[in-house]
Amino acid sequence: MKVKKAMLLSLRIGLGSAGAIFLADFLHLESAAAAGTITLLTLLTTRVQTIRLIINRFLTFAGTIALCLVILPLWESQLFSFAVLLVFIVAMCELCHVQNTLSVNALIAMHLAITHGFTGPMIVNEFCLLCIGVVIAYIMNMFQDYKGMERDLEAKVQQTEEAFTRLLLEVVRYIEEKPENTEIWEEMGRLESDLFDFVNDARHYQENRLHTQEGVYVQYFQMREQQLSVVHALHYQLRHIRTMPDQSVIIGEFIRELAVAVPSRSLPEDQKRMLEEIFRHMSRQPLPASREEFESRAILYHVLYDLESYIKYKQDFISELPPEYLQRFGIVDEADPEPDLKTGDRVC
Repeated sequence: MKVKKAMLLSLRIGLGSAGAIFLADFLHLESAAAAGTITLLTLLTTRVQTIRLIINRFLTFAGTIALCLVILPLWESQLFSFAVLLVFIVAMCELCHVQNTLSVNALIAMHLAITHGFTGPMIVNEFCLLCIGVVIAYIMNMFQDYKGMERDLEAKVQQTEEAFTRLLLEVVRYIEEKPENTEIWEEMGRLESDLFDFVNDARHYQENRLHTQEGVYVQYFQMREQQLSVVHALHYQLRHIRTMPDQSVIIGEFIRELAVAVPSRSLPEDQKRMLEEIFRHMSRQPLPASREEFESRAILYHVLYDLESYIKYKQDFISELPPEYLQRFGIVDEADPEPDLKTGDRVC
């Protein structure tokens, strides 16, 4: 997918820059190649970022022209006047937090400083170059492989679910066997790194779609990040138990159920009821016979509360989805046991 994205970006930049230069040359504008440069610099963003960048480019263009009006007539030296002008342009971009517009503003200032032809037609020429560059960039940024992006995100959803299943089963193995060596920490580290990248990929997809509801993938991976922090915390607590008490068996079985339910698209109502039953079962147990057993069972209670948070994160994720996404992604509750699975997507 990375190679495909790079090839598509290269193609958009190549065609867009060439088209911008051709159009500027066709209109007999001075420095026609600058239109291609503006297109290139504007295309290196998502569609949402492109819109913001275009607005900022026009706003800072006005600022650049104003600075040129004030500074350029003060010195005859082209090099010195450009250097001074550039200092003020950089300051303007930094103070306004629009550093991504600096390169194009510097390019415009260079044209005006070198020619010292600060006339109405010259300003119109630079404005036309800017318009051609950003318009072509926006048009080219409309051509995105949305289906490919969505398939890639779905594959990452499945990869995340498989990783969570392995993690939870590894926690169960630790409860049952307390092995000396385990790769669970390395697995959690890899998954944490992957989820960070997946969130960025999901944001990139969302900002290219221009629909706020497409943020469901961002919300999904953020939910998994929260659940991962819970798994990390509960496993860390389990490692402080010297001897697993009898009550750990039922908790291990519950975590096994959670592992099986990772790819489930249903609301976690069954898991919530099971957890409530485990709390009741724990409350009916005889009092600990020793300090060590007391400490171990106290840790198990902490683990149960962590598992409650684990379930709640998924519950909150599903509850915040718009109704159309509950149907689109086949998410159901007990009142609607037969979801519409036309799309075959799985985001839960």
